[in-house]
Amino acid sequence: MKESKAFLDRFFSHDMLIQLVTIGIKIVLIYVLLAALVFLERRIFKRLIDRREKQSIDKTNLIFIRNVMIYTTYGVGFLSMINQVPGMQQLSKTLLAGAGILAAAVGFGSQQAISNIVSGIFMVLFKPFRVGDYIDMGGGNTGTVVDISLRHTTIKNSENRMIIVPNNVLNNQSIINSSITSAATCAFIDVGIGYGSDINRAMVVMQEEAVKHPLLIDNRTKAEKNDGTPQVVVRVIEWANSSVNLRAWAWAANTGDAYVLKCDLLKSLKERFDREGIEIPFPCTNVILKKE
Repeated sequence: MKESKAFLDRFFSHDMLIQLVTIGIKIVLIYVLLAALVFLERRIFKRLIDRREKQSIDKTNLIFIRNVMIYTTYGVGFLSMINQVPGMQQLSKTLLAGAGILAAAVGFGSQQAISNIVSGIFMVLFKPFRVGDYIDMGGGNTGTVVDISLRHTTIKNSENRMIIVPNNVLNNQSIINSSITSAATCAFIDVGIGYGSDINRAMVVMQEEAVKHPLLIDNRTKAEKNDGTPQVVVRVIEWANSSVNLRAWAWAANTGDAYVLKCDLLKSLKERFDREGIEIPFPCTNVILKKE
């Protein structure tokens, strides 16, 4: 009992307690400074990003730089806290001095993570898409890019769900970008009418219904307007088995408006065709019976 008490007295000596309190205070101060610095970085970048958004300027670079700076700040703060613990100073120095060896080890053990980081840098530099662009990744995955981090890209789909995609996946596949040059989107309105129906009347009806829609925009060039090209072009695109298929090219301001425009026109065209007596035929098959 005496030996245990003596050990505890030595362990919780006055100098040791002072040292532990000092270490604790330093770690708390570093944590507070780290939290304040990250908060300040977020506020500064938020103002810069909001300013660019109001001016309709691409903000992809700022978002990526913000993520890099925040991750770097966390890393430096973590090493600083380790350095305050007695016996751990050598570890932090080793981590810094052996960065080359660590990078090699990480390269072999975390090739996927490194690939994501490099792909993220390439995407920010070459800009196949930007934050705010509406993209189609295939497989029914479409949405608006909301963030590009070091490891992954976040995309919000039409259901307000977030799709998290590793950067190297996006960097190695074909992507349809609906916003890279202009957000204007063309909606294809495909309708089949009966072979006995008046094709010219059906084409006029499609033009009239499209022009009445409030989401329709005029995407014609000056030359097309001078040449008398209609705002909504309608053409025969196919002779199908039981119908003559028509297509109207209707433009909207963005992909979301184009989808609404298409849905509304399909409804209004069905109602208008019914009133005009224009047949929308059911698929039919001719069966010929032969006697041997």
